[in-house]
Amino acid sequence: MKQTTYGSLDIAKFISALLVIAIHCAPFIEVNSSWNLFYVQVVARLAVPFFFTASGWLLFRRINPAAGGQDPTNRKAFSHYMKRIAKLYLVWSLLYLPLLALSWIQGGFDTNTLVRLLRDFLFNGTYYHLWFFPALLIGVPMVYWMYTTWRKRRMLWCTLILYVIGMLINVYGSVLHSVPLLDPILSLYESILVTSRNGIFFAPLYLVLGIYAQDFLEQPYRKQAAFAFIVSFACLCGEAWLLVSWGVMHDLTSMYLTLAPTVFFLFIFILQLPITAKKRHVTLRNMSLLIYVSHIYFIYLFLQVLHMGNLLVYGLTILCSCLLALFILRGAKRIKALRVLM
Repeated sequence: MKQTTYGSLDIAKFISALLVIAIHCAPFIEVNSSWNLFYVQVVARLAVPFFFTASGWLLFRRINPAAGGQDPTNRKAFSHYMKRIAKLYLVWSLLYLPLLALSWIQGGFDTNTLVRLLRDFLFNGTYYHLWFFPALLIGVPMVYWMYTTWRKRRMLWCTLILYVIGMLINVYGSVLHSVPLLDPILSLYESILVTSRNGIFFAPLYLVLGIYAQDFLEQPYRKQAAFAFIVSFACLCGEAWLLVSWGVMHDLTSMYLTLAPTVFFLFIFILQLPITAKKRHVTLRNMSLLIYVSHIYFIYLFLQVLHMGNLLVYGLTILCSCLLALFILRGAKRIKALRVLM
């Protein structure tokens, strides 16, 4: 893989982190609800699947499927990645304990709270935006086993079926609850795992798309990928419009059927942009992670405590998250303890 592809990926990760902020603060809700819905529920929903696809591409390009899952080199790359994600998840879970404690003070703490905390730690994230980490910790081992055991096509079909099942739960859950035979099954599932936006149904497909992206990088597919992205994005907009028309669109709707091809072609297009990797791109890459994990604190301060307008909250959260990320990056050069944050 040529070095020139990394710069575009790092820039895209940084932009994706800013889009994630929008999901959590609805920036244009006070300006125009339709524009807010488009920006948050369509444009910004590209961000997290893009992160998963990038993760799949970066990790599994170092895995040789022909060598098998027990190959020492494969296991070393897999173990290193899993340890890094687990460390990040644990550290940031501890850092969000103060906000969790505030919710316990307001709502009370009992045995059920402890059970929910354990469940969320394992599947949904100790704080709601941290779900990305347990999704990786579940999804990556699933895909690693499939990639080193199955053929790629079988792996794609398996993860696609899981995604479609998760999509039905995530998007059409209210409809499924109206079906007598499905209601008790869905209620039982939701009582245990709450959502299908997790490492079982959501993450694996995008990790696999990251693997498939490797096949499209040897030839100049940039124009074709750009055209395919435009068509897929138009279909995504149409799907979102239909969901609004049908009355099933809600804040947590995120598993659109047309989202997968849209993200896939966008990823290929971005990787083929002729942007030479530079030091500032590495900074943007590291900032994207720190912005993602830290921004909820600023949203909580500006939106919940100071009760500012949503658009102002969006701008201030971007500014403060970027400044904090730069502070941590510079501080980590002198203080090794700060390196555990990234």
